[in-house]
Amino acid sequence: MRKFLFPAVATVCAMAFLFCRSKEHNQATKTTALGTSSGHYSKRHCAAKDAERCAVYDISYPVFAGGDSVLTTALNRSVQEYVLSAVGGNAELPFITALDSAYVQFVGMFEEDVINIPDMPLSYTMEIHDSISFINAAVATIQMDGYSFTGGAHPNPFGMMVSYDLKKGGKPLEITDLVSDTNAIKPILEKAYKLSKGLKETDPLSDLTYPEIKQMPMPGSAGVSAEGIHFFYNAYEIAPYAVGPADVLLSWEQLGVYADKKRWTDDGGK
Repeated sequence: MRKFLFPAVATVCAMAFLFCRSKEHNQATKTTALGTSSGHYSKRHCAAKDAERCAVYDISYPVFAGGDSVLTTALNRSVQEYVLSAVGGNAELPFITALDSAYVQFVGMFEEDVINIPDMPLSYTMEIHDSISFINAAVATIQMDGYSFTGGAHPNPFGMMVSYDLKKGGKPLEITDLVSDTNAIKPILEKAYKLSKGLKETDPLSDLTYPEIKQMPMPGSAGVSAEGIHFFYNAYEIAPYAVGPADVLLSWEQLGVYADKKRWTDDGGK
């Protein structure tokens, strides 16, 4: 039985693709009129002889509107590229056309398994849920969490968090744009990660992560909030599935001189 390719490797690749495709627009933009909503793509196909077994697509994604048209176009393009990379869609096609094509392939895989595995008890699912977790004149942070299930012991979770620099045409911000010295904050991040998983500060990191990880690595994605910076680890990214994903917040006070709170939280330093 085939598996949908979403865990950490696919998600990290998706993030790299998202970062590479977004273009910087250096004109400062007024973002007070920038609006947000959610787009929704939902389809369902059930087996001909068993209405309880279905292939279900339920995808929501952020949609930006208003404000500077160059900015909103860049933001929406970046979001759409992530969604398409997550579902295996063709980014060269118009967005909805690409989603339709990916859905047809998903249904085809489902129907094939219905025929080949007649006692397959569960439906196949692809879900993505979105949120705009923070937005002001300087930055917008989005998060998209989802999972796919195409048989097996458990669903395959995946997700991303990214902040966009609204004063630079919606440039996706990498961790090195948000933190001046990643090596300096690794011990703080490791402590916070352990505590978030119920360990003590003195417990070995290897109690959670893969054995080859000797020092807390930076995650594939991160995002700004009013409270600080969130460091988002997917399931499988640094630890087995049973450990689960992690959204580790380091407050502005914890980050200290290594992050510019004023730049991102006080309307871009105004």
